[in-house]
Parts: sequence; C-alpha cells; structure tokens
Amino acid sequence: MGGMSWLRGRARECWICCWERREVALALALGLWLAGFWVAQDGWHHRRALILLVPILLLGGDRMLVAARTVRWLWVVALLVGWQALSRIWAESPLGHAGGPGDSVAVVLLGVALVAVGRRGVLGEQITGGLAVLGAAVTAYSLWVFYGDPTHDLASDRVRNVLVYSEGLNPVLTGMLCSSAAVAAGWFALRSSGWKTGLLWTAVLVVLVFGLMASQSRGAMLGFVVGFGALLLFEWRSCHIAVVPMALSVAVYFIAVQGGNAASELIERGSTGRHAIYQWFLERLSGLEVLMGRGFGTLSEIPEEELGWLVHHPHSSYLTQLVLGGLVGTGLLLLVLFWSIRDSLRLGGLGQSLWAPLLACGLGSLLFDGAEIFSLHSVPRLEFLLVVVPACLLAGQSSVRQPSPGKDSGMED
Repeated sequence: MGGMSWLRGRARECWICCWERREVALALALGLWLAGFWVAQDGWHHRRALILLVPILLLGGDRMLVAARTVRWLWVVALLVGWQALSRIWAESPLGHAGGPGDSVAVVLLGVALVAVGRRGVLGEQITGGLAVLGAAVTAYSLWVFYGDPTHDLASDRVRNVLVYSEGLNPVLTGMLCSSAAVAAGWFALRSSGWKTGLLWTAVLVVLVFGLMASQSRGAMLGFVVGFGALLLFEWRSCHIAVVPMALSVAVYFIAVQGGNAASELIERGSTGRHAIYQWFLERLSGLEVLMGRGFGTLSEIPEEELGWLVHHPHSSYLTQLVLGGLVGTGLLLLVLFWSIRDSLRLGGLGQSLWAPLLACGLGSLLFDGAEIFSLHSVPRLEFLLVVVPACLLAGQSSVRQPSPGKDSGMED
C-alpha cells in the first residue's frame, strides 16, 4: 500500500477498495472462469480466457505468495507437474494442442490462486455453491432443449449439455458434471438454515440428480454414490434432508422411462470395452516406459483398426498417469491425492465436510474415465474441475485450520 501513496482523491479510494477486497476479486474471477466448464463452447476459447485473470492474479499476488510459501501440499503438486513437463522431453510425437510448458505454468498458477482463496473458507464454499446453482440451470435448460427435440427420447437418448460443443457435451462428461454438482448441492441442502434456502438447494439437487440419471453414465453414478456416501459419513444425523429428494428424483426418472427398460439397458452395456482398452495399453508398456512413462504429450489413442472403434484416451485417469508418467508420475499423483484425502477427513472431523465428498466424487468418477488430472489440455477436459479445484480449496482451508507454529496464516492485512 505504501507504494501507492502518490494517489490522491477518488483514485486512491478506488485503489484502497480494490486492495482490501482483492481476495473476493480473486474468488470472483476464478469462479467465473470455472463456470466455463459448464458453459464455454469449447476448451480452446476457455483456456485462452485465462489471460483475463492475469490482472486479478497480480492484484492478489501477495496472498498467492503466502500460499505458495506456507502450503507444502503445493510443493508436491509442483513436483508432480514438473515431472509431467519434464516427461515431454522423451514424449513420442508431442502434440501441439496437448499443452506444454504453458499448461504446466497455468496449472500451478491456478492451483496457487485457488489455495489462496481456500484460505478464506467461505469464498471456496461460495465458488462451489455458485457452480452447483449454475449447473442446475444448465442441466434444466439442456433437458428442456435436448428432449424438446422430437428425435430424442428420454428412455433411449442420453442427455447432453447443449451449451458445450456444437453437438453437445458427451453424455458421460455431462453426467460427471452433474454428479459433482449434485454432491455439492446435497451438502448445501444439509447445511441450509431456513426453509427458503433449503427449498432452493433441494430443487438444485433434484434437477442435478435427474440430469445424472438421464445421462445414463455409470461412471458418473459411481462417483455420485461414493461422494454422497462420504457426505453421509459426516452428516448422517440430517441425511434425510438430502436423501429423500434425491430418491424421489431417481424414482421420477425411472417412472418416466418405464423403470425396468432403463435399468436393463445400463446392465446390458457391460464394460463398454473398458477391459479391452486397459489390456491394450498395459500390454504395450515395457522397459523404461513402466518407470518413466511414454511422456506427457504422447498420443494416447487406440486406432480404429485395433479394437474396431477409435479410442481417444485410456478411459481412466489413473491408467493415463501410468501410461504417460510411469510409476514415478503415478507415485507423485497418488501422494498428492492421498495428502488431500487425509486433509479432507481431518477437516470433516472438525465440521467442514464439504471437501471430502467432492473429492471422493471426482476420484470415483475418474476411475473408469478421464485422462490427465493436473492438466488443462486433457481430452475429456473436466478432470481439473472435478479433482484439482476441490483439492486446492481444501488445501487452503486446511492450512488455516491448523497453521504451523510461528507462521503467518496469511489472513492479516
């Protein structure tokens, strides 16, 4: 602030106002950018919109420096992202669109900014809640537009987020978005005070669960079950507040599609070729590739002539990490994730039970789908939102809940 002493009058007042609210501005800017996962037409424009965050990141630079200095979880994340960037040296036929040093820098900067916001716990909750409400609005609109088309039938056609891509977002990814947002909505419904707020979150939860069911994505359903189970682990005393409307939403879906047909179709789809995909990738790992991976940026597709259909990615974020980053990269990823899980359980025991369910949902959804987690250039595109965002907000709040002795908590001006 001392460096701005030359400012006078209204300009000085404006600067002081912005300075005192820089964390709020940072949270708002990050929240608006994260909303792009729900509404941005494509990932190319979404990633390039990051340039608009630069002034806000500079404004909150002191908070980000505190977070980078004091939150040791970020050091391990930097090591993981650094290994992924290093592996591009031996990657086969690196792809320009698959990111590079810029991707690594963007992931680290966004991670630090999210941790800085997470240190003000209420801001992290507001971002999460805002995205859940936006998700419900987008899901309701998509259901209306998608099934309003006479060529689409609720029982046989899987809903798509119609705002993303010209043909709509893949049903699996649409379901994964709905599952994560539904877990967040369930938490807010359980924590709401007053019947009006509770009614709002109940409506948000019902819409998102119906959208999840309409996507018919079993991976997303698995993530939701795991996430909601983690939520009930901490909030079992008031679980009926969320369980009842959730069950009603599922029941309405099955009634609308005449019950047994939808359930039998889900079962008949079997593994959807997952076993063949996993076997294909694992059989081609050998020698140093097992330890060091093929390198991030290497094309991880299976040609159509191999299995009879084109596979764009390994359909498991953990297998992707092994294929591209080897045992070293997988070990670093697991260290980061286990650290986050430990902190989420600790915070859950202290009464902050939002992050454990969100993290569980994201990690469960990516078990049988997804690609690179700590990247903005993955083919599915959503891993960052599903896992990295809640993990960063969690790390920030965890660092404030239990600050190191003698260390600046970063909360004072």
